[in-house]
Amino acid sequence: PDHSKYGTSMPVEMSELLKQDPEGDTFFHMLTPGKQRNLLFLINKVKSSSIRLEKALVIMEHLKEMRGELDYKILNQDFKNKKGTF
Repeated sequence: PDHSKYGTSMPVEMSELLKQDPEGDTFFHMLTPGKQRNLLFLINKVKSSSIRLEKALVIMEHLKEMRGELDYKILNQDFKNKKGTF
């Protein structure tokens, strides 16, 4: 079993965003551990650092727009709408 804080590794890109964005950090840490782990998995499954950063940015913006609520349908649409715009 994975005994790390999130149950999976924290991507460097997401870690830096959480440090730089206190509001996003607050909303991320308000999520249940399972939801945090799922979001980190979405970022970690990509090999390219630039795409991991894009995904992390979309997730942070989604959490801020939704005031900490996570809606996977809307998040998937956000990924599609914002792909390559950063």
